[in-house]
Amino acid sequence: MADKRVIVIVILAIVVASTAAFAFLQILGSGGNGNSSTNTTTSQSLPSYPQGTRFIRIRALEKNSMWALPDYDAQQVLRIISDLKPEALERYVSGPQNASAPVPVAPGSPPMTVGEFLNASLRACECNIIPRLSLGDYDSGKFLNEAASLLSMPVYPKMRYLSLDSWTPFASNHTSEEIKGMFQRLYDQGWAGVGLNECGGYSPSYGYATFASFCVSTNTWKPIAAGLAQLKNEPNIKLRLLYIDFPDAMKNFSALSTTEEADIFAQKISPAQSDDGFVFVYPIAQSFWDSMTRVTPAESAYGGASIYEVIKGLMNQYNAG
Repeated sequence: MADKRVIVIVILAIVVASTAAFAFLQILGSGGNGNSSTNTTTSQSLPSYPQGTRFIRIRALEKNSMWALPDYDAQQVLRIISDLKPEALERYVSGPQNASAPVPVAPGSPPMTVGEFLNASLRACECNIIPRLSLGDYDSGKFLNEAASLLSMPVYPKMRYLSLDSWTPFASNHTSEEIKGMFQRLYDQGWAGVGLNECGGYSPSYGYATFASFCVSTNTWKPIAAGLAQLKNEPNIKLRLLYIDFPDAMKNFSALSTTEEADIFAQKISPAQSDDGFVFVYPIAQSFWDSMTRVTPAESAYGGASIYEVIKGLMNQYNAG
């Protein structure tokens, strides 16, 4: 009888010890706060952001597959991509797309759909296509459907990173929990990383954004140092992208002479990238500005080169990877 009691006591001791060990491991897995890992922010599992240093902006497709480059056909755009060999086509498409919609092609070329054009773009550069969506559609319920639609496009490799506009007003008008919920829904859909346009003013992403954009000052034509510093304060933001071609800034920039434009790229922006910890998104073409048609004077230091040629040289000098 005494032996049986000893056996029972030993079994109980083993059960208690096992339960305590399991509880301790759960605490470790939740960061020591007693919560399960599913209640922590996703920053622990979001190391993913677009790789590379050669980022360009060609604004090819707007919402609902509207072709946004009236002076270009698909073959001309593909030749630019092949020539520059970017590592990311940042904001190449904007809004939901119809993969079956046609795109303009060169005379004598067979018809091409949006899906075929995007796949040809990927083959031309072996890079990421980063689409853009506006958070202005979030409260109407359209936003998440648009995001899911982009993610399911028949494009290979898949578009994995998403750039968001209208971030500042969205962050101002939603609670921290609503903001976290927005990010979490995107990651639940399968997006590998989400980027924010912080040019309108900085707002924290609570550990969820993996890359973000800031802008050039239209007074100095240098990167806005305060904006860059704010992004560096978020350790989850691993990639900081500098933009010059958002509408207001680009309107002022395009009013400059082509020599001044080239000087800004060559003297104030491109050389500062690695030292200051950002990557410049080189503006190539959109409906109201085209680097190929902007030509420097023959007597300038650039010898009559187009802004496109200046950009290509700077990419090879400062963004060679």
